[in-house]
Amino acid sequence: MLTFLGRCIFFFLGSALLADVALPTRIETLLVEQHTSQTQTAQRSTPSTDSRWADTSYKLHLSGGGPSSCSVAYSTYSKLKDGDSIEVRSSKVFRTCVHIARGEEVFESDGLWKWIALFSGLLLIAASFGWVKSDSGDGEGFSIRF
Repeated sequence: MLTFLGRCIFFFLGSALLADVALPTRIETLLVEQHTSQTQTAQRSTPSTDSRWADTSYKLHLSGGGPSSCSVAYSTYSKLKDGDSIEVRSSKVFRTCVHIARGEEVFESDGLWKWIALFSGLLLIAASFGWVKSDSGDGEGFSIRF
């Protein structure tokens, strides 16, 4: 029963990813409402003199419809100010920001998102049909059946 439930979840998630790729993206003009950043620190697994690393994620909060926020690179985060009007292209299902521009100036453009989502969706659907399985021997690796 648990296997069936897992396969149903894989199929549903794979179908949602494929729908996100197949549907056209939405293009909206939104206002930058707020900037936020979050830094995560953790212990490193490799020995060095500095045993800590930091990972900072930058986010723009938007108003005017569409996605409420977009994760961006530091260069975009620093160039755009609160109150700026930007054009945001986002996916319909998951509302992932794939293109951010102001006029002719492009700040972010993720051209590979469709390929990554397509591959992930197909992999999840293949797993739901049992075509991709974990090796039962040592638990390391996967096998593919057709």
